[in-house]
Amino acid sequence: MALNQLGVIDVTGPPLVSRADPHNLPFFDGVFDLGFTAHLSEALFPCRFVYELERTIRPGGVVVLVVEEFFFFKKCDFVSARNVTLAGLRMTQILMRNPVPP
Repeated sequence: MALNQLGVIDVTGPPLVSRADPHNLPFFDGVFDLGFTAHLSEALFPCRFVYELERTIRPGGVVVLVVEEFFFFKKCDFVSARNVTLAGLRMTQILMRNPVPP
């Protein structure tokens, strides 16, 4: 989904911080419209990093995570992902589809 479909109009601007601890971001709660990272896999504590991203995003804001390509499924295409509860456990459901040959 394009960011402009989510209401993001402009993401340009000077960097506010050149270096910061991603596990303890130096910003107030809910101050950003958009949070972005391509470095989640490098975080020492990924859950804390994601918590900080969520904490600093305003209600209705967007978090974009870019992660390494997932190579377990070599033939299937990604369809969707969502959080679900199965048998009382909170999990992430990832839906893949095996394409029909032309």
